[in-house]
Amino acid sequence: MSAAKRRRKHKARKRLHRRPGPRLGATVAATARAERRLREAIQEFAFQPRFGEECEQALAQFFGEEVIRTRTLVADEEEIPEFQEWYFFDYVTSSGETIIDMFAREKGPKLSEKERELLDLWRRWNRYRLFEVQKVMPGTGVVVEDLLSGETLEVHDRSASRSLTRWSIFLARPLYTDRLHFTGAGTPLSPLKKQAVLDYSRQLLADFQARHPQATMDEFYRRHGLDIRHFMRRKAEERPVWITPEGHPLEFCTAYYRVADDDAVAERLDLAEEFNFAGPSADHPGALHFNWLLRGRSHVPEQPKPKGEVLVYHSQWFLEPGSPKYRSLGDVALWPDRLELSCLSRARLEAGKALLETLLGSLIRHRRDRIESMEEFLAHQPPAPRRQRLPPDVAEAFQQDALREEFENWADEPREALGGKTAREAVREPEGRAKVIEILKIAEYIQEQRRQAGEPWYDVNLIRRELGLPIP
Repeated sequence: MSAAKRRRKHKARKRLHRRPGPRLGATVAATARAERRLREAIQEFAFQPRFGEECEQALAQFFGEEVIRTRTLVADEEEIPEFQEWYFFDYVTSSGETIIDMFAREKGPKLSEKERELLDLWRRWNRYRLFEVQKVMPGTGVVVEDLLSGETLEVHDRSASRSLTRWSIFLARPLYTDRLHFTGAGTPLSPLKKQAVLDYSRQLLADFQARHPQATMDEFYRRHGLDIRHFMRRKAEERPVWITPEGHPLEFCTAYYRVADDDAVAERLDLAEEFNFAGPSADHPGALHFNWLLRGRSHVPEQPKPKGEVLVYHSQWFLEPGSPKYRSLGDVALWPDRLELSCLSRARLEAGKALLETLLGSLIRHRRDRIESMEEFLAHQPPAPRRQRLPPDVAEAFQQDALREEFENWADEPREALGGKTAREAVREPEGRAKVIEILKIAEYIQEQRRQAGEPWYDVNLIRRELGLPIP
């Protein structure tokens, strides 16, 4: 072949390569137009007068009977599209069919090929499902696991990647168009509430399967997705009970005393191993501050922790990072003529009063006690005075040291959630290993929240490696 022919053939190949063809952007735009037309058609169909009573019943099921009684709907902005998705795809009408199934039968033949394709995808995918976030891919999406079926999905949803934290659980509706994403609003919860939601959902599933042995997971979610949503929203509104490490409800308790000789009182407190002199009080002008610590004769009776979600308020005192740590039980403020003992439970208050009266005898005389709930106490507190702050780098280093010390012995501390065993002991058995994995998910979730807030945080994978657990 001559050089001229080779050049002509090469140019022909280049011209052929450059011929315009269907572009990805054009395909996406066509899908978006078809999706918009289809949604408009479904809405027009669903809100016909013939479905008026059905829509009222659906509103009552979704938002509560109060909506029908008062003829007033109070809802968050994102709840309206969430209701529509459920009403179109899950609500079972008096005929036994869903709105979307009737739409497909009556209007499907008139739809375009692309619209019919989308409708088929939506009917197969659009269900509430209970997920746990396995991985967050910033700016791209999330990897989630269905907690009831075990199925893992990679969902390309940028909004979800910005709003969800790893190991959070949430109820959402996956939807497939040109990609898998979420539609409508989700219901997220922290992993602290995971077990309660799982117990409720698994019982629903067991009851449903007993009544319908041949039913699929899709049918279960269609029938009971709204029940799970209602339960999760109730859990979201619940506030955990704060307790002390001894198991007592958190209350702000103060004992007031008259003082006969403040110098003698200060000397005895300073010599007692149960109290640490902390210098002038930062919260009470003119008073001296003593920390009451769990050592020596200090003792507070323990009681079983209440059922339900509880958060334990820990406060420890240590002189400097690396020095021995002691549980802080309360604070003593000493003025020339009076003394106040402040604690966070009635049990601590009674134990502290007994200790002070034994130690100080006739040097003090009890006047009265004051006990308030957290809400009552915080309601009448003045704004905290501005205190001198440490330089940011010093404060961060100090907090990082405190975090490191908090987790340094984590694997070897007995835990009630593990039946009194340490994590190192528990991982030797399958059941204990599973419990430790779940506890570490909660710990990682909390540390990730700290990281996102710009606060010092701890890498929980260090504990996983120490215990020989897989890095998820």
